[in-house]
Amino acid sequence: MNETRKSSTRETGCKGSCVFGRWGRFLQWRKVNSLDKLRFVLLASRIDDRRRAVTKLYRVSVLVLMGLILWAQPGGAESKEPVPKQGTPPHPLKQLPDGHWSANQPGGSMEGYEVHTVKSGDTLWDVARESLNDPFLWPQVWELNPNILNPHWIYPGDKVLLKKMVVVAPQPETVAPAVPPEQAPAPSAPRAAVAEVAEVPTQAPPAPAPVPVPVATYSQLYCAGFFTLDEIRPKIVIAGGEESDNQTLFRERDIVYLNQGALAGVKPGEEYQVVRKLTNANQYGQMVANVGSISKHGYGYKDLGKVRILLAQDNASTAEVVLSCEDLRAGDILIPAEQRVSPADRPRASFDKFAAPNDKTRGRIFYAKDYKSVIGAGDVVYLDVGQQQNVQIGDYFRIFRFFTSANVSRFNRGDFSTYRPTYDAVRKVIGELVVLRVEGKTATALVTLSTQDIALGDGIELEQGHE
Repeated sequence: MNETRKSSTRETGCKGSCVFGRWGRFLQWRKVNSLDKLRFVLLASRIDDRRRAVTKLYRVSVLVLMGLILWAQPGGAESKEPVPKQGTPPHPLKQLPDGHWSANQPGGSMEGYEVHTVKSGDTLWDVARESLNDPFLWPQVWELNPNILNPHWIYPGDKVLLKKMVVVAPQPETVAPAVPPEQAPAPSAPRAAVAEVAEVPTQAPPAPAPVPVPVATYSQLYCAGFFTLDEIRPKIVIAGGEESDNQTLFRERDIVYLNQGALAGVKPGEEYQVVRKLTNANQYGQMVANVGSISKHGYGYKDLGKVRILLAQDNASTAEVVLSCEDLRAGDILIPAEQRVSPADRPRASFDKFAAPNDKTRGRIFYAKDYKSVIGAGDVVYLDVGQQQNVQIGDYFRIFRFFTSANVSRFNRGDFSTYRPTYDAVRKVIGELVVLRVEGKTATALVTLSTQDIALGDGIELEQGHE
């Protein structure tokens, strides 16, 4: 047995402490002095730090290498503009030179492109599928048309440019007939001398005529309101909406239900104007005191927006709100939509604040949209002249005011009384407006310029219009 232990000791190459295993190594560690122990710990720590540094450097190198690989891929260095979310419809819409309404700008040159005119219900997906036979190419279509601000919103009448695609059919190979060796080609006839013709300088094409700019925006046209001599009897009204279980007011993109359907002549695809009768205009007292009761001018109606019929059943219809000037609610009246065209704007240099009175049509501002008493440029007002006075859409009126004891400051009333004949002989021209809509005895107009606050009761005088 002793021989076996001795041979085992020789084979392992260690002495007595090996038989104790870990305890033997521990006893050997205790024999080392403290300084050597400290050196050993520092050396082990340095080795561990170097190993960690190498591992960290390796990881960083891998990440950098992966980034370089991705960057080197085709298109990796290009940053494409992200596709915006659909969101709410852009505002405001503007009437473009060709007459249609859109939130997008007119496109550039169409030379070298095919042009697709957007129809109602079109999307860029549909355009790509119809024109390029692949709807997934719509991002390329959007890239070719930078004037389209949001690919989710295109409008009937917009021009979408497309790359022309020309398919060239392969031409069959034609073999030239062999010429017999004994037949030499006939000599060609001498070419006649061509007289040199002096180049005629081409004249530059005439500059295109300037395109008139509309004076009113889409919302100003279709949210203006009006006064009419005939009261509108409600026939088709809003009865509720898709979210009527927890919603009473409706705006753009909401689904509403109507009380009439196919039996009343309602058809899918038709559009209706939504209006509401003014019932509380005179409750504001002093605001309309200087023009009296507005009921003498007929019935006032607010334009609330437009809806498009989606589905028409026998006695009910489903529609989508495509324009909301303000919140719609149950009971609002629907009338057939009409096409409204904005008059052309004109330069401000034509305004003359010292214009002398003329003998053309005159009237007064008797009311303002949203019950406003202080009026300025961009506000919608209502005039007490209309078709009976031969007023037409696009007529420009100047706005003027005479001096009275009501509008002269109390500090100047003494001078006003002393020089009353002089004050009665002069007037102030304080702005101008343009007619947007005409009824029997009234007209709806947009104030285009004001040099000071305009008030109800101020006078108007035809400045530019029909003769």
